Amino acid sequence: MPASTTSQKGTAMDYLSAPRDSGLVKSIMALLGYEAPKGGRLPAGVKYDTIVALNDVLSTEDFSEFTSVLASRIVELQSARRVATSKVVATPESIISAVRSGKINLSELKNALAKFDG
Repeated sequence: MPASTTSQKGTAMDYLSAPRDSGLVKSIMALLGYEAPKGGRLPAGVKYDTIVALNDVLSTEDFSEFTSVLASRIVELQSARRVATSKVVATPESIISAVRSGKINLSELKNALAKFDG
């Protein structure tokens, strides 16, 4: 989780992380019986152990219905997210550069342009 103050150390581990002000991680951990002391931190490794436990439990047949419900909710949340779409923009200069570099064959380009002109 990135540092939120200048004196706080950040970590590269972003498993089970969310913006602090959302309260999501704190809420999930509390539902599972883990709470940090006031002004303190959760026990060492408990978030990672939570991910391991979720993987273990959700991969069992007994929880297949719960796993399906959870997966459906994730799909619903993901579909509401804005997805970046890549856009390919070709300019006359980029096409000439591609021909010069050999990425586009000049004769194939001429044939394609002839078809385009109609």
